[in-house]
Amino acid sequence: MEDNKIGRREFLAAGIKGIVIGSLALSSFDILKLVARDKHEESVEAAKTINISDYPELATAGGYAFITKNDIVIRVSKSKFLAINNICTHKKCEVDFDGSSFECPCHGSTYDKYGKVTNGPATKNLKSYKTTYNSDDDTLTINM
Repeated sequence: MEDNKIGRREFLAAGIKGIVIGSLALSSFDILKLVARDKHEESVEAAKTINISDYPELATAGGYAFITKNDIVIRVSKSKFLAINNICTHKKCEVDFDGSSFECPCHGSTYDKYGKVTNGPATKNLKSYKTTYNSDDDTLTINM
C-alpha cells in the first residue's frame, strides 16, 4: 500500500507556491484593470468651447493663442482652426511656436504649423484636437 502522506517541507513549499501564483494572478488582474481604465479615459473626449472674441489674437487668419498652458489654437482661415498640444512626442518637453512651426528646445525636433514632424528625433506628430467653428455665435468647440 502506498503512503499518501506529505511531509511538512512539501506542504510548506506547495503553500508558498500557491500564495505566489495567486498573488501574481491578482496583480495581473489589477494591471489589466488599470490598462483598460486608462484606455477608456484616453478615448473620452471633453469638449471645450471658447468665444473667439475672448482671444483677439484669433480675430484674423494666421493668429494664434494658447487656450490652456499647453494647448494652442491657430486660425488658419475665416472658418478653419487648428488646436494642437505643444508637448513634444519625443521626450515630453514644451515646444515653442513661432507662428509658422514648432520647435523642441530639448532635442531639436521640429513640426510644421499642423503639428506634423518635419525633423526628428521625434517620430510622432503633436497631438491635435478636432475643432468645430460656429460662425453664428463666433465660438470654437475643441474636443480635448
